[in-house]
Amino acid sequence: MPRNFKVQRSSTAGVTGASIKQKMLQWCRNKTRNYQGINIENFSSSWCDGLAFCALIHRYFPDAFDYSSLKAEERRKNFTLAFSTAESLADCYPLLEVNDMILMGDRPDPMCVFTYVQALCQTFSKMDKLKKDKDLEDQEKTVTDKGEPCEREASVVSPVQTGEEEQQQDGTEDQKHVETSPAKSEDENEKMAPSES
Repeated sequence: MPRNFKVQRSSTAGVTGASIKQKMLQWCRNKTRNYQGINIENFSSSWCDGLAFCALIHRYFPDAFDYSSLKAEERRKNFTLAFSTAESLADCYPLLEVNDMILMGDRPDPMCVFTYVQALCQTFSKMDKLKKDKDLEDQEKTVTDKGEPCEREASVVSPVQTGEEEQQQDGTEDQKHVETSPAKSEDENEKMAPSES
C-alpha cells in the first residue's frame, strides 16, 4: 500500500510542476503581449535570441534601453543587455551565462531558462506588490491628510452635481419636483387655497 501512495504522490508532484510552468508561461505572455515578434510558447526556443528576456525586462524598466532598436540576429547583445539590466536595476543575479546561451543555439536548456525566468518573475512580482502597496498607502494618506475624499472620488460626484445645476438652470427641476411630489393631503390643499372671508 505505501508503494501506491508514492506513485500517487509522484504523479501529483508532476502535475503541480507542469501547472507551475504553465502559469509561468502565461505570466510571461501577459507581460510581453504588446511586444512585436515575441511569442512565448516554451522555455527553450522562445528565448533563444534574447528578445523575450529583453521584452520582459523592458516591461519593468522601459527607460533602460530602446527595445525597438533590438534585432533577433544580435543574440549576444540581447542576452548581455537583458542579463546586465536585470542585475543592475532589479538586483536579479544572472543565472544564465551569455556564452552558454550562444552555444545552446536555437534550443536552450528549458530547465536553465525556466530557473532564470522564475527568478525574474519572483523579483518583478515583488516589485508589482510593492508598487501596489505604495499606491494604496498614498491613496489612504491623501484621504487622511485632507480629511475628505481624495480627488478621484470627488470627480465621481462632480458630474452628478453638474447635472443638477443644469436642471435647475433649465427650469426642469421645478417640473420634475411637481411630477414626482406625492399627492398633497386635503389639509394641505385647504391651506393653499385662498380663503373666502
